[in-house]
Amino acid sequence: MSGLTLREMVLAAFFAALTAVGAWISFPLPFSQVPIVLANLFVILSGAILGKKLGVISQLVYLLLGLAGAPVFAQFTSGPAALAGPSGGYLVGYLLAAFITGALVEHLPRRLPPLPRLAVSLAAGAVIIYLPGIAWLAHSLGVNLQTALAQGFYYYLPGDALKIIVAVVLCRSLMQVPQLWGSLAGKGIVRHAEME
Repeated sequence: MSGLTLREMVLAAFFAALTAVGAWISFPLPFSQVPIVLANLFVILSGAILGKKLGVISQLVYLLLGLAGAPVFAQFTSGPAALAGPSGGYLVGYLLAAFITGALVEHLPRRLPPLPRLAVSLAAGAVIIYLPGIAWLAHSLGVNLQTALAQGFYYYLPGDALKIIVAVVLCRSLMQVPQLWGSLAGKGIVRHAEME
């Protein structure tokens, strides 16, 4: 993480911590080995608020903490076994989601972007988590794609829609109050705010 300012390191650590708290707020489903978690809300917010580079760094910090043994994954799990388990692909998807969300938000208008474009940017980040998630779920359980979609995708969409709505509201609010964040070298919403 060389080349980062102290503020950037603090914000990356802050979003890594938020992701951990979101992972702890989990609800297991009886028919799936993938719990519903709040973590993905903070994943897409990390990309949108911090920008693609710092958003990815925040999620990398989160994953490294979990691999090192800190109980930051869902249901207070940690270690390589958690990453290699059925939900490991979703955790890897966090990196992609932070990057994609950040990249899309960086290309929005500098002033308050239209709500549909902001919502699509956040939704794209939320959906991208499922690509490695479903692929790894199918592989680890030895099931076909249809079964993996039934166990790890369809039932999560209503909750994700609510998370995207919350993320849109938070992002729009932050764009209107730049002094909450101060200056940052990233190009996410923080960058949008300071360019006003």
